[in-house]
Amino acid sequence: MRICSLLPSATEMVCALGLEDQLVGVSHTCDYPETVGEKPVVSRSLRNIRHLESSEIDAIIQQARTNNNPLYWIDGDLLRELQPDLIITQELCEVCAIGSGSVFETAAKVLDYQPEIITVRPAGLDDIFQNILNVGEAAQVPQRAQDLVDDLRRRVDHVTGGLQDIELRPRVFCVDWLEPLRNTGQWVPELVELAGGQEGLAEKWGKSREIQWREVLDYQPEYLMVMPCAFEPSRISAETSGWLTSLPDWASLPAVQQEQVFLFDGRIPSRHGPRVIDVMEGLAEAMYPDRFPGLAPEGMFEKAEPLSG
Repeated sequence: MRICSLLPSATEMVCALGLEDQLVGVSHTCDYPETVGEKPVVSRSLRNIRHLESSEIDAIIQQARTNNNPLYWIDGDLLRELQPDLIITQELCEVCAIGSGSVFETAAKVLDYQPEIITVRPAGLDDIFQNILNVGEAAQVPQRAQDLVDDLRRRVDHVTGGLQDIELRPRVFCVDWLEPLRNTGQWVPELVELAGGQEGLAEKWGKSREIQWREVLDYQPEYLMVMPCAFEPSRISAETSGWLTSLPDWASLPAVQQEQVFLFDGRIPSRHGPRVIDVMEGLAEAMYPDRFPGLAPEGMFEKAEPLSG
C-alpha cells in the first residue's frame, strides 16, 4: 500500500496505525511525528504567511476567499512519480489544507489509473474516530484502527469518570485566532465539555466565528485557553502578552484575576487526528490539576505568566 496524505491530521492517523513506512507523500504542513519531514512533499503554499502577524494572515485569507483564489497547489509531476494507491484529503477547511476538489481534479489529470481517495470532514469526536476506522479499512489494517479507537475511548472514559461528581462546570473560552478574535468550533467545545468545562461562546460541532470582545467581557470566562490555529507556543506567548492583554478591561476577567489563562500548542487542537485526546487531557489537567496531575503529554500547554494588561 502506497499512501499519500494531504493533511497533517491524516498523516498522524496513518503513523498512529503503524503505517509510516507506507507513507510515500505528505503535505507541506505535515510535521508530526518529526520523521515525516523526510517524506516527499506533494503540496505547496502559494504564499509564505507563517511569519506574518495574525491580522495580516487573516487579510490574505479573506482576500483569497473573496477572489476565489487557491492558497495551495499540488505537485502533479511528483504525484505521478509517487503512484499512490490511497490518497487522503479533506473538505473541512480550505485554510488548513488543500480541498478535495483540487485533489480529485489533479489525480484525474496526472494519473493513468484511479487510486482510492478518502475525504474526511469531521465535526465531532465520533466523526474523528470513524475517520480513523475508515483510513484503517482503506489501508487494510482494520483491527489496528479498531484497537486505536478503543484506546482513545478508554482515555475519554478515564477523564469523564473522574468528573462524575462535578456539578458546577466552569465557564471556558477557547481562542482559535487572535486578531481578529475568533472562537473554536467543531470538536473543541466537545473536548471542553468532556474535560469538565462549558464553552458558552462556541457551538459544539459548529463552525468557528469571529467574536466581539464585548461578548467575552459579558461572558466572564473563568478559564481562558489560548490556542490559535497552527501557532507554536512561543508565538502564542508573544501575541497573547501583546495584543490580547491590551484589550479593554482585560484585567477584569475572572480567568485573568485567578491566573487561569493557559497557552496551548496551537498546532494540535486544530487537527482532527488521534492527538485530540491529548488536547482533552490537557484541558482536564488545566482545570482540575488535583484530579489529573501530569495527565497531558509534555508541551501540550503551559500556564501563562500573570497577565494584568
